[in-house]
Amino acid sequence: MTAASPSRPGGGFWSSVRARHLMPIAFVTYSLAYLDKSNYSIASAGGMADELGLTAAQDSLIAASFFLGYFLFQIPGTIYAEQRSARRLIAWSTVAWGLLAVVQGLLSSPTQLVAVRFLLGVVEGAVLPSLVMLLSRWFTKGERGRANTFLILGNPLTVMWLSAVSGWLVSVSDWRMMFVVEGVPSVV
Repeated sequence: MTAASPSRPGGGFWSSVRARHLMPIAFVTYSLAYLDKSNYSIASAGGMADELGLTAAQDSLIAASFFLGYFLFQIPGTIYAEQRSARRLIAWSTVAWGLLAVVQGLLSSPTQLVAVRFLLGVVEGAVLPSLVMLLSRWFTKGERGRANTFLILGNPLTVMWLSAVSGWLVSVSDWRMMFVVEGVPSVV
């Protein structure tokens, strides 16, 4: 029996050193990715659309441009991660999306926002499949379901604190500062 075997008394998924060290990092990484893809709507409602004079069509195009980049580069990014290095791809993607998230707070035109949101989608597109692939290398078949469940749990938990923190940042400063403050943790 392995140390992570659920049938061993005192064992279980979380008794594994791999789980205790790897899962918090994977969880935080995916949570930050979800934050940077989701906070656009809060910025738009928090004054960005008005300040930049965005029409509903422009606002929708900016929001959709992220998902176009995400869709187009998810498979190529995953192939790169599988053939080269998932850890390196995840690390560089995290830094790049943090920088792009910060840059969003410095932009002043719809065209610039479309380009940056598209690039943000490109660098984030490979993160989830690369994390799942990386977890499959670190955990046994019996442990993967729990590892992936914990990773995906980042979505609803992020939405809970994202809404409160992003709304608070917009209320005490503005949408620009929200992007900057929420992009910095990914770079760090």
